[in-house]
Amino acid sequence: MKHFKIFILLLCICAGCGQPSKLSPTFDEHPIPLSHARGFTIAEADSFTVVTVNNPWKEATALDRYYLVRDEATEVPADGQKVKIPIESLMTNSATYLGFLDALGQLDKVVGVCNANYIYNPTILKGVEEGSIKDLGDSFNLDIESLLLLNPQAVMTTAYNADDANSKRMKQTGLTILYNVEWQEPSILGRAEWIKFIGCFFDKRVLADSLFAHIEQKYQDAKMLAANTHHRPTIFSGQDYRGTWSFAGGKSYTAQLFRDANASYLYENDSTTASIAGNIEQALLNFSEADLWIGTQEPTLPAMIRQNSKYKLFKAFKNGEVYNMNKRINSNGGNDYWESAVARPDLLLMDMIKICHPEVLPQYQLTYFDKLTHQ
Repeated sequence: MKHFKIFILLLCICAGCGQPSKLSPTFDEHPIPLSHARGFTIAEADSFTVVTVNNPWKEATALDRYYLVRDEATEVPADGQKVKIPIESLMTNSATYLGFLDALGQLDKVVGVCNANYIYNPTILKGVEEGSIKDLGDSFNLDIESLLLLNPQAVMTTAYNADDANSKRMKQTGLTILYNVEWQEPSILGRAEWIKFIGCFFDKRVLADSLFAHIEQKYQDAKMLAANTHHRPTIFSGQDYRGTWSFAGGKSYTAQLFRDANASYLYENDSTTASIAGNIEQALLNFSEADLWIGTQEPTLPAMIRQNSKYKLFKAFKNGEVYNMNKRINSNGGNDYWESAVARPDLLLMDMIKICHPEVLPQYQLTYFDKLTHQ
Protein backbone atom coordinates (compact mmCIF):
# COMPACT_ATOMS: atom_id res chain seq x y z
CA MET A 1 0.00 0.00 0.00
CA LYS A 2 2.85 2.36 0.85
CA HIS A 3 4.48 1.82 -2.55
CA PHE A 4 1.14 2.31 -4.26
CA LYS A 5 0.67 5.72 -2.58
CA ILE A 6 4.16 6.78 -3.62
CA PHE A 7 3.40 5.70 -7.19
CA ILE A 8 0.20 7.76 -7.26
CA LEU A 9 2.08 10.81 -5.86
CA LEU A 10 4.78 10.55 -8.52
CA LEU A 11 2.11 10.19 -11.21
CA CYS A 12 0.44 13.39 -10.09
CA ILE A 13 3.75 15.27 -10.01
CA CYS A 14 4.70 14.08 -13.50
CA ALA A 15 1.28 14.98 -14.84
CA GLY A 16 1.93 18.53 -13.71
CA CYS A 17 5.49 18.79 -15.08
CA GLY A 18 5.97 21.73 -17.47
CA GLN A 19 2.44 23.00 -16.84
CA PRO A 20 1.88 26.52 -15.55
CA SER A 21 0.17 26.91 -12.23
CA LYS A 22 -2.37 29.09 -14.02
CA LEU A 23 -3.61 28.71 -17.56
CA SER A 24 -2.46 31.51 -19.86
CA PRO A 25 -5.40 33.53 -21.18
CA THR A 26 -6.31 33.31 -24.84
CA PHE A 27 -7.55 36.24 -26.90
CA ASP A 28 -9.58 36.34 -30.08
CA GLU A 29 -8.12 38.87 -32.51
CA HIS A 30 -10.06 40.13 -35.52
CA PRO A 31 -7.90 41.60 -38.35
CA ILE A 32 -8.81 45.04 -39.69
CA PRO A 33 -8.32 45.15 -43.49
CA LEU A 34 -5.89 47.66 -45.02
CA SER A 35 -6.12 48.87 -48.62
CA HIS A 36 -2.49 49.31 -49.70
CA ALA A 37 -0.06 49.13 -46.76
CA ARG A 38 1.94 45.92 -46.38
CA GLY A 39 4.28 46.90 -43.54
CA PHE A 40 1.88 46.69 -40.63
CA THR A 41 -1.36 45.04 -39.51
CA ILE A 42 -4.14 46.00 -37.12
CA ALA A 43 -6.39 43.61 -35.23
CA GLU A 44 -9.05 44.08 -32.56
CA ALA A 45 -9.56 42.01 -29.43
CA ASP A 46 -12.18 42.51 -26.73
CA SER A 47 -10.01 44.68 -24.48
CA PHE A 48 -7.12 45.88 -26.66
CA THR A 49 -5.95 46.63 -30.20
CA VAL A 50 -2.90 44.83 -31.54
CA VAL A 51 -0.65 46.61 -34.06
CA THR A 52 2.12 44.53 -35.64
CA VAL A 53 5.00 46.00 -37.64
CA ASN A 54 6.40 43.56 -40.18
CA ASN A 55 10.17 43.21 -40.41
CA PRO A 56 11.26 44.49 -43.86
CA TRP A 57 14.70 42.91 -43.41
CA LYS A 58 13.50 39.45 -42.41
CA GLU A 59 10.52 38.03 -44.27
CA ALA A 60 7.54 36.62 -42.36
CA THR A 61 8.70 37.99 -38.99
CA ALA A 62 7.52 40.85 -36.82
CA LEU A 63 9.77 43.81 -36.12
CA ASP A 64 7.61 44.50 -33.08
CA ARG A 65 4.07 44.07 -31.78
CA TYR A 66 2.11 46.58 -29.72
CA TYR A 67 -0.91 45.93 -27.52
CA LEU A 68 -2.84 49.17 -27.19
CA VAL A 69 -4.92 49.50 -24.02
CA ARG A 70 -6.91 52.24 -22.33
CA ASP A 71 -6.42 50.70 -18.89
CA GLU A 72 -2.93 49.78 -17.65
CA ALA A 73 -4.42 46.83 -15.76
CA THR A 74 -5.61 45.19 -18.99
CA GLU A 75 -4.02 41.77 -19.52
CA VAL A 76 -2.30 41.26 -22.87
CA PRO A 77 -0.14 38.54 -24.46
CA ALA A 78 3.53 38.49 -23.54
CA ASP A 79 4.93 38.66 -27.08
CA GLY A 80 4.76 42.45 -27.47
CA GLN A 81 4.75 45.84 -25.76
CA LYS A 82 1.76 47.14 -23.83
CA VAL A 83 1.07 50.77 -24.76
CA LYS A 84 -1.52 52.89 -22.98
CA ILE A 85 -3.47 55.08 -25.40
CA PRO A 86 -3.89 57.81 -26.23
CA ILE A 87 -0.20 58.66 -26.14
CA GLU A 88 0.33 61.99 -24.40
CA SER A 89 3.98 62.69 -25.30
CA LEU A 90 6.04 61.56 -28.27
CA MET A 91 9.59 61.98 -29.48
CA THR A 92 9.93 61.52 -33.23
CA ASN A 93 13.25 61.03 -35.00
CA SER A 94 11.97 61.63 -38.53
CA ALA A 95 10.21 64.63 -40.05
CA THR A 96 8.20 62.32 -42.31
CA TYR A 97 5.81 61.60 -39.42
CA LEU A 98 4.96 65.25 -38.89
CA GLY A 99 2.55 65.44 -41.84
CA PHE A 100 0.57 62.53 -40.41
CA LEU A 101 0.57 63.99 -36.89
CA ASP A 102 -0.52 67.37 -38.24
CA ALA A 103 -3.41 65.82 -40.19
CA LEU A 104 -4.52 63.96 -37.04
CA GLY A 105 -4.28 67.11 -34.92
CA GLN A 106 -1.60 65.62 -32.66
CA LEU A 107 1.36 67.98 -33.07
CA ASP A 108 0.83 69.16 -29.51
CA LYS A 109 1.92 65.70 -28.31
CA VAL A 110 5.38 66.09 -29.86
CA VAL A 111 7.96 66.89 -27.18
CA GLY A 112 11.14 65.97 -29.05
CA VAL A 113 12.50 65.93 -32.61
CA CYS A 114 15.79 65.42 -34.44
CA ASN A 115 17.60 67.84 -36.74
CA ALA A 116 15.18 70.71 -36.10
CA ASN A 117 17.08 72.92 -38.56
CA TYR A 118 15.82 70.74 -41.40
CA ILE A 119 12.17 70.70 -40.31
CA TYR A 120 9.58 72.71 -42.26
CA ASN A 121 6.49 72.51 -40.04
CA PRO A 122 6.02 76.00 -38.49
CA THR A 123 4.24 74.66 -35.39
CA ILE A 124 7.14 72.34 -34.54
CA LEU A 125 9.71 75.04 -35.21
CA LYS A 126 7.84 77.42 -32.92
CA GLY A 127 7.82 74.75 -30.20
CA VAL A 128 11.59 74.28 -30.57
CA GLU A 129 12.15 78.03 -30.40
CA GLU A 130 9.97 78.41 -27.30
CA GLY A 131 11.50 75.37 -25.58
CA SER A 132 8.37 73.18 -25.40
CA ILE A 133 9.95 70.81 -27.96
CA LYS A 134 13.50 69.52 -27.47
CA ASP A 135 15.90 69.15 -30.40
CA LEU A 136 17.83 65.93 -29.73
CA GLY A 137 20.30 66.39 -32.58
CA ASP A 138 21.30 63.91 -35.26
CA SER A 139 18.75 61.12 -35.76
CA PHE A 140 21.58 58.62 -36.29
CA ASN A 141 23.33 59.65 -33.08
CA LEU A 142 20.69 60.72 -30.60
CA ASP A 143 21.47 62.65 -27.44
CA ILE A 144 20.42 59.76 -25.20
CA GLU A 145 20.97 61.70 -21.95
CA SER A 146 18.60 64.44 -23.10
CA LEU A 147 16.13 61.80 -24.28
CA LEU A 148 16.10 60.24 -20.81
CA LEU A 149 15.55 63.64 -19.19
CA LEU A 150 12.73 64.32 -21.65
CA ASN A 151 11.18 60.93 -20.78
CA PRO A 152 8.49 60.82 -23.48
CA GLN A 153 5.78 58.18 -23.29
CA ALA A 154 7.01 56.81 -26.62
CA VAL A 155 9.70 57.25 -29.27
CA MET A 156 8.78 56.84 -32.94
CA THR A 157 11.76 55.80 -35.01
CA THR A 158 12.39 54.90 -38.63
CA ALA A 159 14.24 51.65 -37.75
CA TYR A 160 16.54 51.73 -40.76
CA ASN A 161 17.84 48.62 -39.08
CA ALA A 162 16.41 47.60 -35.73
CA ASP A 163 19.77 46.16 -34.67
CA ASP A 164 21.97 49.17 -35.39
CA ALA A 165 23.88 50.92 -32.59
CA ASN A 166 21.45 53.83 -32.38
CA SER A 167 18.43 51.53 -32.02
CA LYS A 168 20.20 49.50 -29.34
CA ARG A 169 20.94 52.65 -27.34
CA MET A 170 17.29 53.70 -27.52
CA LYS A 171 16.13 50.24 -26.41
CA GLN A 172 18.43 50.42 -23.40
CA THR A 173 16.62 53.53 -22.16
CA GLY A 174 13.58 51.40 -21.33
CA LEU A 175 11.33 53.79 -23.26
CA THR A 176 8.57 52.49 -25.52
CA ILE A 177 10.01 52.34 -29.06
CA LEU A 178 7.51 52.51 -31.92
CA TYR A 179 8.99 51.33 -35.20
CA ASN A 180 7.62 53.14 -38.25
CA VAL A 181 8.87 51.82 -41.60
CA GLU A 182 6.45 53.55 -43.98
CA TRP A 183 9.35 54.30 -46.32
CA GLN A 184 9.61 50.58 -47.07
CA GLU A 185 6.14 50.44 -48.63
CA PRO A 186 6.14 49.42 -52.32
CA SER A 187 3.41 51.92 -53.25
CA ILE A 188 2.89 55.59 -52.65
CA LEU A 189 -0.65 55.02 -51.34
CA GLY A 190 0.67 52.25 -49.08
CA ARG A 191 3.06 54.75 -47.59
CA ALA A 192 0.26 57.25 -46.95
CA GLU A 193 -1.88 54.57 -45.29
CA TRP A 194 0.53 54.60 -42.33
CA ILE A 195 -1.66 57.41 -41.03
CA LYS A 196 -3.77 54.52 -39.70
CA PHE A 197 -0.74 53.14 -37.83
CA ILE A 198 -0.03 56.47 -36.18
CA GLY A 199 -3.73 57.08 -35.55
CA CYS A 200 -4.00 53.92 -33.48
CA PHE A 201 -1.56 55.20 -30.85
CA PHE A 202 -3.52 58.41 -30.36
CA ASP A 203 -6.92 56.70 -30.31
CA LYS A 204 -7.71 58.41 -33.63
CA ARG A 205 -8.28 55.35 -35.80
CA VAL A 206 -11.71 56.46 -37.02
CA LEU A 207 -10.31 59.86 -38.04
CA ALA A 208 -7.29 58.22 -39.70
CA ASP A 209 -9.54 55.90 -41.68
CA SER A 210 -11.64 58.83 -42.85
CA LEU A 211 -8.64 60.97 -43.82
CA PHE A 212 -7.00 58.17 -45.78
CA ALA A 213 -10.24 57.24 -47.58
CA HIS A 214 -10.54 60.87 -48.73
CA ILE A 215 -6.91 61.00 -49.90
CA GLU A 216 -7.18 57.64 -51.65
CA GLN A 217 -10.33 58.73 -53.50
CA LYS A 218 -8.75 62.01 -54.59
CA TYR A 219 -5.68 60.12 -55.81
CA GLN A 220 -7.75 57.66 -57.84
CA ASP A 221 -9.87 60.48 -59.31
CA ALA A 222 -6.72 62.34 -60.37
CA LYS A 223 -5.24 59.16 -61.86
CA MET A 224 -8.39 58.60 -63.92
CA LEU A 225 -8.28 62.21 -65.09
CA ALA A 226 -4.73 61.73 -66.35
CA ALA A 227 -5.55 58.39 -67.96
CA ASN A 228 -8.05 60.10 -70.24
CA THR A 229 -5.41 62.38 -71.77
CA HIS A 230 -4.16 61.38 -75.21
CA HIS A 231 -0.60 62.69 -75.12
CA ARG A 232 2.09 61.05 -72.96
CA PRO A 233 4.95 63.55 -72.52
CA THR A 234 8.40 62.07 -72.01
CA ILE A 235 9.92 62.74 -68.61
CA PHE A 236 13.01 62.12 -66.47
CA SER A 237 14.37 63.10 -63.07
CA GLY A 238 17.52 63.94 -61.12
CA GLN A 239 20.72 65.79 -61.97
CA ASP A 240 24.47 65.36 -61.90
CA TYR A 241 26.01 65.20 -58.43
CA ARG A 242 29.77 64.85 -58.33
CA GLY A 243 29.79 62.74 -61.47
CA THR A 244 26.79 60.56 -60.58
CA TRP A 245 23.23 60.86 -61.82
CA SER A 246 20.55 58.98 -59.88
CA PHE A 247 17.61 58.03 -62.10
CA ALA A 248 14.28 57.00 -60.56
CA GLY A 249 13.86 53.22 -60.48
CA GLY A 250 10.79 51.85 -62.23
CA LYS A 251 9.15 50.86 -58.94
CA SER A 252 10.12 54.01 -57.04
CA TYR A 253 7.57 56.53 -55.78
CA THR A 254 8.70 59.03 -58.43
CA ALA A 255 8.20 56.54 -61.26
CA GLN A 256 4.77 55.69 -59.85
CA LEU A 257 3.83 59.36 -60.06
CA PHE A 258 5.10 59.51 -63.65
CA ARG A 259 3.02 56.46 -64.56
CA ASP A 260 -0.14 57.60 -62.79
CA ALA A 261 0.17 61.06 -64.35
CA ASN A 262 0.25 59.32 -67.77
CA ALA A 263 3.81 60.35 -68.62
CA SER A 264 6.27 58.21 -70.57
CA TYR A 265 9.41 57.25 -68.66
CA LEU A 266 12.26 55.20 -70.13
CA TYR A 267 12.70 53.09 -67.00
CA GLU A 268 8.99 52.64 -66.26
CA ASN A 269 9.24 48.84 -66.64
CA ASP A 270 12.36 48.57 -64.49
CA SER A 271 11.93 46.63 -61.23
CA THR A 272 14.20 48.82 -59.08
CA THR A 273 12.50 50.42 -56.07
CA ALA A 274 15.31 52.86 -55.30
CA SER A 275 17.46 54.77 -57.80
CA ILE A 276 19.46 53.69 -60.83
CA ALA A 277 23.01 55.02 -60.82
CA GLY A 278 24.32 56.63 -64.00
CA ASN A 279 26.07 59.76 -65.22
CA ILE A 280 25.37 62.84 -67.31
CA GLU A 281 26.48 61.09 -70.51
CA GLN A 282 23.78 58.47 -69.99
CA ALA A 283 21.27 61.19 -69.20
CA LEU A 284 22.09 62.96 -72.47
CA LEU A 285 21.95 59.71 -74.41
CA ASN A 286 18.54 58.70 -73.06
CA PHE A 287 16.80 61.93 -72.14
CA SER A 288 18.22 64.79 -74.21
CA GLU A 289 14.91 64.97 -76.14
CA ALA A 290 12.61 64.40 -73.16
CA ASP A 291 9.83 66.96 -72.73
CA LEU A 292 10.03 67.38 -68.95
CA TRP A 293 12.76 67.39 -66.32
CA ILE A 294 11.81 66.84 -62.67
CA GLY A 295 13.66 66.95 -59.38
CA THR A 296 16.56 69.35 -59.76
CA GLN A 297 17.91 71.30 -56.78
CA GLU A 298 18.65 74.76 -58.18
CA PRO A 299 16.05 77.56 -58.09
CA THR A 300 16.77 78.99 -61.56
CA LEU A 301 17.94 77.89 -65.00
CA PRO A 302 21.06 80.10 -64.90
CA ALA A 303 22.01 78.53 -61.56
CA MET A 304 21.84 75.12 -63.24
CA ILE A 305 24.23 76.24 -65.97
CA ARG A 306 26.66 77.44 -63.34
CA GLN A 307 26.61 73.94 -61.91
CA ASN A 308 27.09 72.19 -65.26
CA SER A 309 27.10 73.83 -68.69
CA LYS A 310 25.99 70.54 -70.33
CA TYR A 311 22.52 71.02 -68.90
CA LYS A 312 21.71 73.42 -71.74
CA LEU A 313 21.93 70.49 -74.16
CA PHE A 314 18.65 69.02 -72.85
CA LYS A 315 15.47 69.87 -74.73
CA ALA A 316 13.56 70.32 -71.46
CA PHE A 317 16.10 72.92 -70.36
CA LYS A 318 15.93 74.78 -73.67
CA ASN A 319 12.13 74.94 -73.39
CA GLY A 320 12.18 75.92 -69.72
CA GLU A 321 10.36 72.76 -68.63
CA VAL A 322 12.49 72.05 -65.56
CA TYR A 323 11.01 71.63 -62.05
CA ASN A 324 12.42 71.33 -58.55
CA MET A 325 10.62 70.17 -55.37
CA ASN A 326 11.22 73.40 -53.47
CA LYS A 327 7.86 75.17 -53.63
CA ARG A 328 7.47 74.83 -49.86
CA ILE A 329 10.87 75.41 -48.29
CA ASN A 330 11.95 77.65 -45.41
CA SER A 331 15.07 79.73 -44.88
CA ASN A 332 16.87 76.87 -43.10
CA GLY A 333 16.25 74.45 -45.93
CA GLY A 334 13.37 72.57 -44.28
CA ASN A 335 11.33 71.20 -47.18
CA ASP A 336 7.67 70.26 -46.84
CA TYR A 337 8.08 67.82 -49.73
CA TRP A 338 9.76 65.47 -47.21
CA GLU A 339 7.08 66.09 -44.56
CA SER A 340 3.43 66.62 -45.48
CA ALA A 341 3.82 65.26 -49.02
CA VAL A 342 4.41 61.78 -47.59
CA ALA A 343 0.88 61.91 -46.20
CA ARG A 344 -0.61 63.64 -49.27
CA PRO A 345 0.14 61.59 -52.40
CA ASP A 346 -3.03 63.02 -53.95
CA LEU A 347 -1.43 66.47 -54.01
CA LEU A 348 1.80 65.03 -55.40
CA LEU A 349 -0.11 63.41 -58.23
CA MET A 350 -2.07 66.60 -58.89
CA ASP A 351 1.24 68.44 -59.14
CA MET A 352 2.58 65.88 -61.59
CA ILE A 353 -0.57 66.05 -63.73
CA LYS A 354 -0.38 69.85 -63.77
CA ILE A 355 3.20 69.56 -65.04
CA CYS A 356 2.46 66.85 -67.60
CA HIS A 357 -1.04 67.91 -68.72
CA PRO A 358 -1.60 71.54 -67.63
CA GLU A 359 -4.68 71.82 -69.83
CA VAL A 360 -6.74 69.42 -67.65
CA LEU A 361 -6.06 71.41 -64.44
CA PRO A 362 -6.20 75.03 -65.58
CA GLN A 363 -6.97 76.49 -62.12
CA TYR A 364 -4.72 74.24 -60.03
CA GLN A 365 -1.58 75.75 -58.46
CA LEU A 366 1.45 73.53 -57.78
CA THR A 367 1.82 72.55 -54.12
CA TYR A 368 5.28 70.99 -53.81
CA PHE A 369 6.93 71.34 -57.23
CA ASP A 370 8.13 74.61 -58.68
CA LYS A 371 9.08 75.58 -62.21
CA LEU A 372 12.59 77.00 -62.57
CA THR A 373 12.73 80.61 -63.68
CA HIS A 374 15.11 82.23 -66.17
CA GLN A 375 16.51 84.51 -63.48
